[in-house]
Amino acid sequence: MLNRYTSLVLAAVIYTAVAMLGSGCAFEDGHPPQPRIGLAPDSVLENDGFQTLISLDATGSSDPIDDPNAVRPLKFRWHISNDEFRFESGDETSTNPTLKFRGDRPATIELTATDEDGFSGTTSVQLRLVVFR
Repeated sequence: MLNRYTSLVLAAVIYTAVAMLGSGCAFEDGHPPQPRIGLAPDSVLENDGFQTLISLDATGSSDPIDDPNAVRPLKFRWHISNDEFRFESGDETSTNPTLKFRGDRPATIELTATDEDGFSGTTSVQLRLVVFR
C-alpha cells in the first residue's frame, strides 16, 4: 500500500510523462553511425588520365551506440567532387567500390552511412594529387 506522499509523487510523475507525450515532445531514440573511409592508394599522379585504380572501403564504419555487435547493416552513399572520376566496379551505394580519376585536382571523397533507424553520419577525405616538376 502506498502512503499519501508516495501516491502524490507517483501521480506527479505520471502527469508529467503524459503531458510531455501529449505536447509533442519526443525522446530521440537513436544515434548516427560513424562512417570511416579506407582509401588505397591515397593519391594519384597529376593528370593521371584515369590510369590508377583507387579502392574505397566503408567496412570500418560502425554504429557503436545503437548496434555495438554490428548485427544490423548500414547503408552507404559515396559522393565525389572536385575531379572527374569513373566507377570501375560498384557504384555510389557500394561498400567497396573502385574508381579511376582524371587527376586534374585533389578529389574530395565523402561517405554517408545510414542505419536502419534512418540516422546518418557523414565524413570526408581528400585524395592527394602528386605533382612532379
